[in-house]
Amino acid sequence: MKRKQLFRAIYLSAAFFAPIALLLPMSANSQSGAASKIPLSEIEGQWRGDGWAVREEGGTKEGVRCRMKTRYQSGSRRLNISGKCAATSGTYTLLGHIKDYPSTDRVTGRWVNPRGVGVVNIAGNRSGNRLTFFYEAKDKETKEKVRYKTVWDLSGDGFSLSTGVGGGSNDELGKITFRR
Repeated sequence: MKRKQLFRAIYLSAAFFAPIALLLPMSANSQSGAASKIPLSEIEGQWRGDGWAVREEGGTKEGVRCRMKTRYQSGSRRLNISGKCAATSGTYTLLGHIKDYPSTDRVTGRWVNPRGVGVVNIAGNRSGNRLTFFYEAKDKETKEKVRYKTVWDLSGDGFSLSTGVGGGSNDELGKITFRR
């Protein structure tokens, strides 16, 4: 099944960009258990990212450049995300938030992708410094529900986000690496 809306899953998951099978390596500290998790509060700030995305599964990669601002609200444990990404096909808005829960590995959020699937809720888990989210959205052309998986790998100097269809490593739609 082809996905013709360029970057719809990528921008739907803005803060979660990174390919499922080709994730950036994490430091030794970030791979250990809950005690060494990078808090979402450390993701607050101004970010620039670059990477790739495809118009359809198995399609040609297109370069992507992004600017993003994140703001952490300690009372609600919520990381708000806003920004823009650009590719030769146009610019795309990034809006959403991620929330984690004390004493659990649960993470939730909401993404807004005006040029893609609209507004979707995301839910997933955290393992060390990897946030894995799943969500469903209707394909604008076929009207069929499509299941997406987005992974954020957090490190001390940035994070990578990857998105794919159905959760398989052969269904990658894009990867973006962010740094300050």
